Amino acid sequence: MPVKKVTVQQNRYADSVTLMGILDAVKKSGKVMLAEVQMGTPQNVEVMRKLGFDIPATVNANDLVIALEAQTNELLDEAYKDVIDRLDRKHTDGEETFNSIDEVDPADGWNLCQISLPGEYAAEEAKKAINKGLDVFIFSDNVSIDEELQLKRLGDEKDVLVMGPDCGVGMLDGVALATMSLVREGPVGIVGASGSGAQEVACIVEKAGSGISALIGTGGRDLYPQIGGLSMIKGIKRLCEDDQTKVIVLVSKLADRAVMDKVLTFADGVKKPVVAIFLGADESLFASHKVHGTFSLEGAALKALELCGISCKDFEISDEKIKGIVDSYMKKFSPQQKYLRGVYCGGTFAEESLIYLKEHNPDSQLYFNMATKYARKLDSHLKSQCHTLVDLGSEEFTIDAPHPVFDPELRLKRFRQEAQDPETAVILLDFITAPGVHEDPISPFAKACAEAIKARGGALAVIASICGSVNDPQDIVKCGKELVDAGVILTGSNHQSTLLASAFMKALDNRK
Repeated sequence: MPVKKVTVQQNRYADSVTLMGILDAVKKSGKVMLAEVQMGTPQNVEVMRKLGFDIPATVNANDLVIALEAQTNELLDEAYKDVIDRLDRKHTDGEETFNSIDEVDPADGWNLCQISLPGEYAAEEAKKAINKGLDVFIFSDNVSIDEELQLKRLGDEKDVLVMGPDCGVGMLDGVALATMSLVREGPVGIVGASGSGAQEVACIVEKAGSGISALIGTGGRDLYPQIGGLSMIKGIKRLCEDDQTKVIVLVSKLADRAVMDKVLTFADGVKKPVVAIFLGADESLFASHKVHGTFSLEGAALKALELCGISCKDFEISDEKIKGIVDSYMKKFSPQQKYLRGVYCGGTFAEESLIYLKEHNPDSQLYFNMATKYARKLDSHLKSQCHTLVDLGSEEFTIDAPHPVFDPELRLKRFRQEAQDPETAVILLDFITAPGVHEDPISPFAKACAEAIKARGGALAVIASICGSVNDPQDIVKCGKELVDAGVILTGSNHQSTLLASAFMKALDNRK
């Protein structure tokens, strides 16, 4: 009979990326039937209780909970020891460990400190690292904007990078940080205030045949008026000094106009070519600047490669191909099939699609699960209306479940819901791979897509793109083949998926 074990380590913090890696390793060991290694937040506790684990009522968000189920006590004890060893980093060979930043001596070659602590402690530790002359990458959120400003001013004073707070991706000296894909090295340097957006640019650069020199994340608030683009400007300076970087790409969602102008004005004065994508901006933002303004993440990546002298015309999707795909599916759809549904895990990808669809399908009734100027807000985030996009990584979904990049189950459920809706004609999906996200985010969807398309007699168009590197552990080549074999239309980028979706929307609306 299976046995369960729950252990609570009080006031022990580990970030979500670390815990996901430990959990994946323990599950792969084959010793456990069920495993959860999570911080004791109310949402995580609820998930563990639903799995049948007896979690003490005294557990709080600062406690680490290890919940395991195995066939025997012996296997349970082995799995538990494995978890503890990984938490204590005993499974790593040749690594130096420190009990505090105070013990680190930059003279020994250390130059970067990655911080994954509760927000209330992160700023103080970041300050110590900056004062030692270390670049800092702050994965932690819940750091106040006043503290962020203080840290970035101190970073300027000490001439170090301050990436974050709430910085999700980065790559320096070939080392991927947090949830960054393992993109090949090359001549394109990226500074990004949008994590998934910057990663998409990096991955498109690789898919088109090149690579990146660095990806410097800034955190999502860097272009707020209170911060003034301090980290983005610092990142530009760092890449200007880097011999490997030939072209610099700036990536952000639409931000404060004065701050964007300030950053672009600084970029105008550097000797290297600079490309910029500020999602939602129009040509007027770039009119008085030398920077090469672009209007999609793919456009930014391809412009950077063009400036490097790398041809990538074959990467783009042609109007002829789009028309052929749409025409072939429109013949299959029943009169009841009227709408497009987008089921996203990346908020930046959802926004990129919303912006394009709003601009190119202005008369279509487009809905989203959050308030935005690009679409109407759904009456309920749980049910689509007309053409609908939903971001499953937004707060109303993740309050009761893990983010879909770490656990695809909630998004799978929503996909099946949309696929079974008789009014659905087209479903739009994005996928993100990297060492720090779910070990297999695509295969379950490939199976679900095959089942859904078969159930509809082929009269269901599923469009997907993968934001990932060939070096990621998920094997995007294999996963891409699984999707295609399942009947999915696989594109090279979220922008290409959106172009196709827009054409489908026009065809569906014109038919009505």
